[in-house]
Amino acid sequence: MIFNRIFSGSYDFFMSFLEKKELKARRARLISGLTGKILEVGVGTGVNFEHYNHNTNVTGIEPSPYMLVHADKKRDLLLFPDRITLHNTGCGTPEMQKLIEPESLDAVVCTLVLCTIPEPQLAIKNFMKWLKPGGQLILLEHIRSHNKRKAKFQDKINPLWEKIADGCQLNRATDRMLTSSGFELLREDHFRLGIPFYEAEYIKPINR
Repeated sequence: MIFNRIFSGSYDFFMSFLEKKELKARRARLISGLTGKILEVGVGTGVNFEHYNHNTNVTGIEPSPYMLVHADKKRDLLLFPDRITLHNTGCGTPEMQKLIEPESLDAVVCTLVLCTIPEPQLAIKNFMKWLKPGGQLILLEHIRSHNKRKAKFQDKINPLWEKIADGCQLNRATDRMLTSSGFELLREDHFRLGIPFYEAEYIKPINR
């Protein structure tokens, strides 16, 4: 519990270099053009909030109450704070079935969160259920390296990393997981910031 509190309090500082160098620009590109009803999964400290435009209605979920304190503060600084509602829950809880109706979302946003979700494949299945046909799945995630030697190094340090980083799995192959999900890939980009990252846009096929 104490690690969770420390991690949430230091997260923005810890990530500041990567955000300035690369991630903030990628977040803006992925999010600023979205419209309609959106679910952001794992809002963390609310770093995405500034990128949503006024034509969005965002439901943000976050299982960590410590992260949510920081997200609340960032939301209150927005010009249109009422367009974002926050809930202290995770995407696999029974509460989500009441919160999000099937085929009701225009987009699902996942940024640096699928690494921590206990059952990511179930989460992706739920995204498919909640999205309208043609709805977007937006991803910005760190992933397991495609290089065997580097992937083994990730495996080696992951047990320690998940303890100090609020359950984050450093070696999760999120990009490969999406290939068999039923989503249609629009665009993807693999890049490195010390470890491999993955930026992608998918849609739910019209005929599903």
